[in-house]
Amino acid sequence: MPLRDYPWEPSYATSDIRDDGKQVDVLHDFYIPALNRAMRYDRVAGYFSSSSLAAASQGFSRFIENGGEARFVVGMQLDPDDAAAILQGDEQRASQAMLAELASSQQWPSAMRHGVELLAWMVANGYLSIRVGLRVHAKDGSPQPLDYAQDGYLHEKWAILGDGQDELYISGSLNESRTALAINAENINVHPSWEDWGRKAIPQKHRNFKALWQGNHPAIRTFSLPEAVEAELVKIARNAGSLFEIDGTPMSTHPRQVREKDELTPSFAERLRFAMLRLAPLLPGGERVAIETTPIEPWPHQRFVANRLLETYPRNHLLCDEVGLGKTIEAGLAFRALWLSGRASTIRVFAPASLTSQWLVEMAEKFYLPFVRRTSRKGRWERIDLLDGEPEQGQGQMFDAPLEIISTGLVINRHGGRLLANLPETDLVLVDEAHKARRQTPDNQTVMPRFNKLYQELEGALYGKSRTLLLATATPMQLNRVEAFDLLKLMPSAGAVQFSEDLCEIFYRVRDKLLHQEPMAHYEGEWLCRYLNNVRSSSPEQWHFVNEHVLSPFGKTGLEDFTDRSLEPMIWDEVQPALSLLAPLGRSMLRHTRSLLRAYQREGLLNANLAWREVAPSIIPLGGVEREVYDQLQEYCADLASHMAANMEEGRQRAAIGFYLSFLRLRFASSFHALHCSLKRRLDKIQQTLDHKAQQVATSDGSREELEELRDDEVEGLVLKHRTESDLTWEQGAVSRLIATMDKLPSTPRKMRQLLEHIEQRRINSSDRVRQLVLFTRYTDTMEYLHGELRRRLPGCPIGTFSGAGGTLRRPGEFRPERMDRTTIKQRFVAGNIDILLCTDAAAEGLNLQSADLLINFDLPWNPMMLEQRIGRIDRIGQHHTQIQVLNYLYQGSVEEVVYSRLVKRFREALTVSGELQFSLLPIQPEDFEDYAKAEGEEGKIDEEELIRRAQEHAKRIQERQQLTEFKAEEQKAAYEHLEAQQRREPLPASLESIWRIISESDYLKALGGGIESFAHGDAFRLVDVPGVPRDVLLTTSRELFEHGLGADDRRRLHFATYGDPVFEKLLDYMLQPFAAVLAAWQERKPLSALQLGGQRWTTADDFLESELPEGGEIELVARAHRQPGRQDDRIGRQQKVMLDAAAASLAEQKLKPTPDTPNNQIAELDRFRGDVSHRHGQRVHLKFDAPDRNGMLALKDTLLWPVREKAAGLQVDADPLLLTATRDLIYRQLGDMKKDSRTGHEVARRLKESAARMV
Repeated sequence: MPLRDYPWEPSYATSDIRDDGKQVDVLHDFYIPALNRAMRYDRVAGYFSSSSLAAASQGFSRFIENGGEARFVVGMQLDPDDAAAILQGDEQRASQAMLAELASSQQWPSAMRHGVELLAWMVANGYLSIRVGLRVHAKDGSPQPLDYAQDGYLHEKWAILGDGQDELYISGSLNESRTALAINAENINVHPSWEDWGRKAIPQKHRNFKALWQGNHPAIRTFSLPEAVEAELVKIARNAGSLFEIDGTPMSTHPRQVREKDELTPSFAERLRFAMLRLAPLLPGGERVAIETTPIEPWPHQRFVANRLLETYPRNHLLCDEVGLGKTIEAGLAFRALWLSGRASTIRVFAPASLTSQWLVEMAEKFYLPFVRRTSRKGRWERIDLLDGEPEQGQGQMFDAPLEIISTGLVINRHGGRLLANLPETDLVLVDEAHKARRQTPDNQTVMPRFNKLYQELEGALYGKSRTLLLATATPMQLNRVEAFDLLKLMPSAGAVQFSEDLCEIFYRVRDKLLHQEPMAHYEGEWLCRYLNNVRSSSPEQWHFVNEHVLSPFGKTGLEDFTDRSLEPMIWDEVQPALSLLAPLGRSMLRHTRSLLRAYQREGLLNANLAWREVAPSIIPLGGVEREVYDQLQEYCADLASHMAANMEEGRQRAAIGFYLSFLRLRFASSFHALHCSLKRRLDKIQQTLDHKAQQVATSDGSREELEELRDDEVEGLVLKHRTESDLTWEQGAVSRLIATMDKLPSTPRKMRQLLEHIEQRRINSSDRVRQLVLFTRYTDTMEYLHGELRRRLPGCPIGTFSGAGGTLRRPGEFRPERMDRTTIKQRFVAGNIDILLCTDAAAEGLNLQSADLLINFDLPWNPMMLEQRIGRIDRIGQHHTQIQVLNYLYQGSVEEVVYSRLVKRFREALTVSGELQFSLLPIQPEDFEDYAKAEGEEGKIDEEELIRRAQEHAKRIQERQQLTEFKAEEQKAAYEHLEAQQRREPLPASLESIWRIISESDYLKALGGGIESFAHGDAFRLVDVPGVPRDVLLTTSRELFEHGLGADDRRRLHFATYGDPVFEKLLDYMLQPFAAVLAAWQERKPLSALQLGGQRWTTADDFLESELPEGGEIELVARAHRQPGRQDDRIGRQQKVMLDAAAASLAEQKLKPTPDTPNNQIAELDRFRGDVSHRHGQRVHLKFDAPDRNGMLALKDTLLWPVREKAAGLQVDADPLLLTATRDLIYRQLGDMKKDSRTGHEVARRLKESAARMV
């Protein structure tokens, strides 16, 4: 019905009485009838407040049914400073004021909640656009209150409604207070366009509204809703259930059903194409779809690792790529493929607390996986909203989400009970920094191992409750040899050697003989042959990869002759790659180094540049007051350690005091400002402790792992518990004196002057703009200090920051920084809109900043791995420059200068890969830093010579570890090229190209007003009026465009058209509404083999694009039989370990003395016996033993590394010198773990039998 056909009253007021004697109801008497007939609604009224927004929503339920479009201009009432800042472009201030109005929505009165939810739904679904107006003086532009009238402009409240033919102009109170809303109080005048006054006034009002909307009005400056505010409205809409008018009247037709009434609908053929996109991950090859449709281009080795994890799923693996080569990417690709295909329905990542945020962001930004991060045992969680990239927080139960990231600190905390006791069965578990799960004394292998809490939980809970366990560590080469074997105990793919470091050692000793061209003994050859046949049966995928993609024809023939016919190859070198990849670690470890990338670069196979790096120290002398502060800090640290030792029980809080003192030294090395902040906070905590008001951090029995999980403010409160008042008073004075000395420091310290000099060298044409650089610091305090100094000295320089709290950008000429999310910061930097980016280590994972050629480390971490991660932010494939420079700021004579300057010079040759310094290989541990940094006289202090000796030991260990897993880069490259060529021949159900074609060629989307827009870095498709999709949204499949963004001035949202992106998902869901079976199959993740219609089958999106499709019919989804593999079988490894323990027990009873003696004396007879067997003919001896599960062992006898047979009432094995060596070492460790008076043959045998029984 048109507007003209309704009997409008000249005015409506809640105080009026209708002809029927009832009070006027403005909502039902005017708004609903008017908006039921209108197609357009322009409104200028009120403020951006919850009550105003709710009032403005009146009558919209019917308006939506007509497909109407509304535009609102709303005012903001702000103090002059805020208004001035917003007028200068400070979006953050505008966001804060508006978000405050939308806060606590659950506590609003029902009328207000109903109104805002309805209006928010309109914004989220493209029915309503809002611009916000600030009142300014019409002549001088100064900010003014909204009701200001002295410049001659009177701010009115009015609106125009139109049906395409006629219009209504309304004006009046449009009362929007909370009280008025509750009683629906309002007073409006109505002027139709078909009456004289309205016919004359309405054209002028249209001109006024156009000026307001376009920001050209002299007295009102308008701007679009800030992204954060629009995102909050979208969230409100998403959380709303049914929609109501403010008085509780439900909408007669839900908006989601509106489009079904429209004449314009997608064709059947279009829906078919979108159905193929929806189902592609469930079809054969669907896991590759998940990998190939990410917004990042995986490097060749990352694609290989992900595919290997998928091919072997559910098999455990060690992910051991060098720092910067992307273990997180590899894991994320596998997660995404398993999640989208439905093969994994639960995935949990356990990582140190400092890395959990990085994992969360990486999984959301790069793989669109809705992980939640657990921040406490009570179930508090954080997740990233995939629509706007902003973090959300909430409360729930631990382990109630299918995708979770959990701090290992929660696992190892000794004060909260066993967290993992309630862990449900999980399809896939990944443990990051897995090298931290270790034995307590790895260098002492004369005793039985004792493991830290993390390893105990890993072995006792995660190993048993996960179908697949991935252990990620970039430091396998730094591990003690036996520690690498400890991780192997969690890898069933290791087969017979899984649970025994002794058997692992046997393999590597035999292999080393071959590599050094030494002859093998006959029994060694037989053992190696049995080992390789065990690999063939227990790791068939690895065996196939080595045979088909790694070995040369000669190598393949040689391996076959040896394993099948016991004929030694003529040239073992041809078989050498197999001996690395089929070795105990090689079977489970996926490892790559930067040498592989260089090999690709030499062949021209990288599609982007890989720069060369130059690392240089920038040594800063300490003198004057700065030296006084350092000396006084060292004195304070030494005295505090001494006081703690004298006034507390032996060993109490020893780890905590060492950790706290190292923390202070790191703060000093970062900046005087950071140290000053910590000391001030420490002083406050001491006073609070004296006043008995401090909350103490309980760490008296805490482990190093627990201490590393603490926040900085918690570290500053360490070791205050159980202290005497006099002791605390002493420390209070010491800290106060140190702060007093710091107050005398120069305003610009030497390190700051050094930074300013380096920046000065990069100035562009004497302006404040500089050539791009990235600066890293460990601490937020230092970052904020540097930001303040640079902001003051370089007002025209765009400076960004990025830390755990998020990102900011200070634009040229502006003082206040603007908050930005991680993606925007990255895009602005790569686009050249940020000159200096200040980062904490929170940015050291996943932030690609390859447009800069200089990275400055304002301070140096005591973990070389972290330094390598920092450098990796600019030293990556796609670097815009051929050479990059890294400057390390070091105080002269500091521990950092000794390690990162002097020591590096001595080890440079050992630390280079392809001529480039790789700090991940620096043979120094964080504990070495701490011990060298201690003050003279402090317990554990080491000198420079001891530091170098330790480094040499670590370097030797690294070299040994490299030999264990060596797979040459050229061989890796050739193997991967062969494998990738094979995979490229296999059809892909969907690709980024097919996704783009189906969207961009959609007649329906184009008919709605959508279309392709071209930008500097690629094309995007503009979506218009798609229900459920916000306005001003573009989709792209161009990775380059998504990386760089639309441009600094284009604030529309760009989304990547891929699975998991909320806009892409809403588009698919809408296009497939009539295809209930397709949507159900996706929800249930049913494996499919094809989509069938009328006897024709399709398996790829390309089939649809190249075919003439029917315009109707019944879709049939052809199911695919998909056997879900069960848990990995570790019985072979267990029975082999049982045999080893049982054989050792038998030997202990036979060869050890019945009376106590020293380990060396006890083992002497066994050593003589072993030597005797080595010289016998046949070099074997029959050894009888018994096993707790005899039948189980006999069932697997053909897979064991020594033949076992039944003999009388027991079992018998032909023991050769290898077995005797393994059992001898096992017995020796048992002896070393026993008290003097219990070292008897009988007691050793008893313990070994108990060990065997536990393995069954």
